[in-house]
Amino acid sequence: MSTVTPFAVLALIGAVSGAVTAWLLLRRDRPAEVLTPSAPPEPVPEEVAARLLADDHTARLAALASFAGFADGDPTRRQECVGEILAGFRYEWPDPPAWQAELWRLLVPRLRPGSPRFWPGMDLELDRLVLHAVDLRGCEVRDARFHAVRFAGDAHFGEAVFTGLVSFEGSCFARHAFFAGARFETGADFENATFTGTADFAGVTARGPTWFDAARFSARTDFTSATFGDEVSFEATRFAARTLFSGSRFAAGALFTRARFSGHADFTAVTAGGFDFTGAQVRTDARVVRTWPPGWAPGEPEPQRWAELRAE
Repeated sequence: MSTVTPFAVLALIGAVSGAVTAWLLLRRDRPAEVLTPSAPPEPVPEEVAARLLADDHTARLAALASFAGFADGDPTRRQECVGEILAGFRYEWPDPPAWQAELWRLLVPRLRPGSPRFWPGMDLELDRLVLHAVDLRGCEVRDARFHAVRFAGDAHFGEAVFTGLVSFEGSCFARHAFFAGARFETGADFENATFTGTADFAGVTARGPTWFDAARFSARTDFTSATFGDEVSFEATRFAARTLFSGSRFAAGALFTRARFSGHADFTAVTAGGFDFTGAQVRTDARVVRTWPPGWAPGEPEPQRWAELRAE
């Protein structure tokens, strides 16, 4: 393993910070925040900065823990410390699951409200990685980006709160994905995501636009009692197994154009500002039971296709 220079560390921090900033400004046209100039932060102690460059994983973990302790008392260094911890997920140490478990143990208490070490308003950026043992249940972060991530084990996001933008675009959940009770305050993007195991979104709340376009759900999919306060799109999404939307509420439009339902589908007691099933496909199987959204009948948009759906 080559030795990382201090300049390379600073460059990495700058690159991560720049990528996150660009995403926030461009992804969904959210206005940039105006920052008030403040006094420069206290410098990280030299001995801590030096150990952050160590080629020994034990020494580097110790340095990250020291940096986190330093940031506990200096809020101006907290996002920088989070960036250092996240950069640790990219190091090629032996036994990645064990190494990542140490990083999660350092990070998660600082993302959980109620913890004496909680750091509010943190951003996460973990693109193009294989992540192990992700457990952000009950955590609160601002913006989070997991582009093209492979979640190697069960991924737990139940009751998590995302106050900013969150994206799982192109990610693969190799086992089960648990989002029950999670809150997306600004927007959520699951475009082109793959859910291999159970996808549990029961009781989620999404206040901003939400996208599941071209996502693939291979096992049981549960959106029971979910609440969507803005438009939600499942365009060209594939539901291979039992799919539950019963009791869910769509305050605006719910787009299922070109979606494909291959298993049971339950839309019992769903309310919505409107549905669009244009081009949706349903596998013909007499044993498959489906309950479609209320209010659709001949005379509504695309009545012939709707009649075919009901007949199947």
